[in-house]
Amino acid sequence: MSRQGAVDRLVLVALSEAVGRAREFAAEALRSWGVVDALDDVVLVASELVTNAVRATGQKAGHRVAVQLRVAGRSLYIEVWDNVPGVPEVKHLEADAEGGRGLQLVEALTTRWGICQPRSGGKVVWAELPLPGVPEPPPGGVPPLGPEFGAELLADVALMERALEALRGL
Repeated sequence: MSRQGAVDRLVLVALSEAVGRAREFAAEALRSWGVVDALDDVVLVASELVTNAVRATGQKAGHRVAVQLRVAGRSLYIEVWDNVPGVPEVKHLEADAEGGRGLQLVEALTTRWGICQPRSGGKVVWAELPLPGVPEPPPGGVPPLGPEFGAELLADVALMERALEALRGL
């Protein structure tokens, strides 16, 4: 499969077991796309975002979370949806704290990350990671608006809308 435009998603019951399944899913998708250079970072970011989504739901019966991986331009996007409104925050903890550093890891490993709160409810927390081996745009020039770069320029809005549309059927 060509990795350009590749998309894969998984819907999970919001239980602690979902985190391990999300890691397996991310690794399988990246291997099938031939994106193994980014595998460790993507698996860790997906794990942290799914952990936060599962915790946000309170692991209540019937609640679901979803994870979507998507290639757009020179980036890979990890998008995690849950049905709980709110904005996750990066915690600034003491050095001896035993947890709570998930978003610090996400911040350190990604180009950028953010939150989309769709009108239909819940939230999508997304993260962008660079794809190794995809050429940079020409130096000093504006990248051509071909399929590989057009997707990147529109990613902020389009990726959230597509993720939301795909997940509305939950």
